[in-house]
Amino acid sequence: MQTQSVNKYLMRGELYKVVQLETELRKECQKLHYKKGEIRGYLNIATVLSVMKKNKESFQMLEKAENELRDKDDYSLKSYMYFVYGTNYNSLGLHEQAIKYFDDAFVMAHKIKDRKEKKYRLYSIYDWKRNSFEYLGIMDSVYSNERKCMKSPMPMLYITIAERHFKLKNIDSAEFYINKANELLYTKKIPIEGKANVLRAYGMLNIEKKNFNKALEYLFSSVNITSKAHLSKRTLESYKLIIEAYKGLNLSELENEYLIKYSVLNGSLQQEEDAGINTVINRMHKEQVKKERSDHFIFFCIVLSIGLVCGVIIYLVFKFSKNRERIKDKLINEKAKESDELKRKLSCTYEELIRLAKQSDPSFIIIFNDLHPSFCNSITSRYLDINSNDLRLCAFIKLNLSSKQIAEYDHISVRTVESKKYRLRKKLNLSRDIDLYKWVQYF
Repeated sequence: MQTQSVNKYLMRGELYKVVQLETELRKECQKLHYKKGEIRGYLNIATVLSVMKKNKESFQMLEKAENELRDKDDYSLKSYMYFVYGTNYNSLGLHEQAIKYFDDAFVMAHKIKDRKEKKYRLYSIYDWKRNSFEYLGIMDSVYSNERKCMKSPMPMLYITIAERHFKLKNIDSAEFYINKANELLYTKKIPIEGKANVLRAYGMLNIEKKNFNKALEYLFSSVNITSKAHLSKRTLESYKLIIEAYKGLNLSELENEYLIKYSVLNGSLQQEEDAGINTVINRMHKEQVKKERSDHFIFFCIVLSIGLVCGVIIYLVFKFSKNRERIKDKLINEKAKESDELKRKLSCTYEELIRLAKQSDPSFIIIFNDLHPSFCNSITSRYLDINSNDLRLCAFIKLNLSSKQIAEYDHISVRTVESKKYRLRKKLNLSRDIDLYKWVQYF
């Protein structure tokens, strides 16, 4: 049941049914004292939660499986566990850590005796590793893993190659690989997510060809699948392309409608991702505390055993302290570099925002939401009658633009800007003594 029934629901995209079924089966395994089935249940649920971007909950399932596997030599389940850890880290954008877990999964997979299971696990590892390597820009490793995946390709492999050709403006080559991805839907048993990915790829292709109406047909079909399957990240990718298609058709009202949908969904996903990142930080902290306790215990044993050799002990403590300071200094320097890079990116993004605002470009709100991911979601969830024009004005205020600048960018008078601010105050229920600019900064 854990293989056949679960795979059936995964093929259909009925992810919540997988969680429900596995929860019931796991309880049955506990009654039967069948540890292997119980652990597999944790891992299957963790897999589905990772796909749904519920990384925090996925990590909780993984930790339970890890505790049960700690003293066991089940290479199959351990490979599966490391693999799901890797997919979670990949989903959170922590690709270096993801690759380390994929490498651990790879080592365990080579010890699996069942050839069919071993082949499946190795393919999955190659497929996800190439994805992480591509994000890191390590193309030699990308191509190496792609060649291994070509022995039993899935649609997303060809779609990824097609996206690479889109960036190079090789439209014919991109179309060739998208068609190959589509052929797999008829020749292999592909989960419903694969069909959604192919539809989205055809939407992208038609946007490149300026066939915007045709693109929208494909994209809405893809959204219909991903929405039902709770694949929010895939839905978000389709929303971005729908916005681009409506922009190509000069349908600004529909474009703005999907800009707001994109902003709300992106804010929700950002909150899920933040929760996942916090879980990773807590996990790292626990590991560090555990390591420090272990170090302290060893240190105590050493002191107890060789208490007469005080000089050696003092030397070791001094050296340990120096190493910690050196590591601390190294971390501080790395954080400083990251901070400088972030400031540079923010500066570039701010200049881009101002340029888009001056041009009255609808994509201004997308770039703004990338800079302030939870801003629009926080306001719209709290004030239900806020519309897209109000959000645009809030964005200008968030950027500390003066009434004169706003009037210039929106091609209206300063008096009209003040009227808009007055109406916005009423919607936000703000009294006259509250500084609107300071109030907006809290979001």
